[in-house]
Amino acid sequence: MNHPALPVEALRLAFEAIPEEMAHGIHPPEPSEMYVVPGHESALNPDTAVVVGDRGTGKSFWSAALNGETTRMVIGRQLKRLRLDKVQVGWGFSSGVDNKNHPSRRVLGRLLDDGFQAEDIWRTVILHQLVAASEASPFGEAEDWASRVRRVADDPEMEERLFASVDAELRARGERHVVVFDALDRLGDDWRRIRILLQGLLRVGLDLRQYRAIRTKFFIRPDMWEDEGIWTFPDSSKLTHGSVNLKWRRTDLYALLWHQLGNDPDAGEAFRNWVAAAHVEPFEPVEIDGAVVYVVPEALRTRDAAQAKVLNAIASPFMGRNRRRGKTHTWLPTHLADAKGQISPRSFLVALKKAQTITERRHLEDGVLLHFEGIKQGVQEASSIRLAELREDYPWVRQILNPLEGMTVPAPAEEFYARWRESGVLEAIRVAAAGGDSQRDDDGAGPYLPPHALEAPLAGHCEEDALIEAAIEIGVMSRTADGRLNIPDLFRVAAGIGRRGGVRAIR
Repeated sequence: MNHPALPVEALRLAFEAIPEEMAHGIHPPEPSEMYVVPGHESALNPDTAVVVGDRGTGKSFWSAALNGETTRMVIGRQLKRLRLDKVQVGWGFSSGVDNKNHPSRRVLGRLLDDGFQAEDIWRTVILHQLVAASEASPFGEAEDWASRVRRVADDPEMEERLFASVDAELRARGERHVVVFDALDRLGDDWRRIRILLQGLLRVGLDLRQYRAIRTKFFIRPDMWEDEGIWTFPDSSKLTHGSVNLKWRRTDLYALLWHQLGNDPDAGEAFRNWVAAAHVEPFEPVEIDGAVVYVVPEALRTRDAAQAKVLNAIASPFMGRNRRRGKTHTWLPTHLADAKGQISPRSFLVALKKAQTITERRHLEDGVLLHFEGIKQGVQEASSIRLAELREDYPWVRQILNPLEGMTVPAPAEEFYARWRESGVLEAIRVAAAGGDSQRDDDGAGPYLPPHALEAPLAGHCEEDALIEAAIEIGVMSRTADGRLNIPDLFRVAAGIGRRGGVRAIR
């Protein structure tokens, strides 16, 4: 039986169309851009309060998707148990700065300076959203957040009555309202203020768990999750025990690729037809509000063997001329993982986009869309982008990695200490955190937050140990069985750090 020919030209266009920037801020993504990850069902569940994820794992993406009516319907059609058709969603905090739904970072700072308690601020934000269109709103003509917070702080009985009333009305309609909080590292200019505001927010979220129809959802970074100072309030374990980590498994990443190719406006039809004919796996069209999304077949979402078969039709099956260099299907995710084994979907797609470009320029004679040499260079490109991405959330990463250029890992901790001390890394981090050029007036850029572990290093440990622990928290480093420190290919390649047998570092 002859299999249909791979639509090579169409797929080249589809790989070229893969975006290198995938952040959506507060705006919902286009329905066709949404691959609904089966393993993220718990994170999207309205009853899950705390979702932990690093940069690029989908915190802001899912926050924005939940806040869009059409995109929420796309999720609900594929994850039916969540009953998202009966859920209303609004922003409790985000990277937006229009003050319509919540105070900005600067306004929050002013409210604290004016003596308002963090819990009163967040009760006001949530209540304002719940009663915005109601005649029962207590805020009247109050146009500024200070007036609104003062109204709630002065009359807690009124606030409690309104929460109970809204909950009863929602339950009578069989609905729920979820208030979503994202970009929580932008709550303040330093860890002290962030802790005050975030702990107050979490306490309010815990109190509101008594209601059946009002829910809060917090998307937070790993370093905030690991900061014990944030969780020092009674019954915080009721929130932490139900937390969910946003993780991308290997099958999720390849399913994302098939979704990207199958929903490409120009190449999607050709790819879908080829998959259906060559692999007997049809995409299912789902129409929502006039938009059609083609859902990846279950086998290509969940089964390694089926995914490897499709990949081997478009890429070199091995990372060299024979199997000794490893199978491409497993090699690629492994070399894009951080020290905790987590992979950013953006890094994965960018690596493949770059691999296709290199293949077209230098390896056309091999007859594949993704040549193994192109894939190796794609990993280098993804490494540079991922490192730059991480520095946006953790600017101190630049300062701890730059002095390590030229060294080889794994290496003993003492070698890291020596390089950091010679380069004055700790002092540079303190200067930047104190001001430097990182303090900005616009809310679009977050403050420079040093590793919180530096504030109180463990007894008997030096400050460099605190840097190592911070790097381990966010997946930049790991410890080997013999106690040495290692840096995964994802970060060491762009930082110019070597490893025997690894992907060549960028010098």
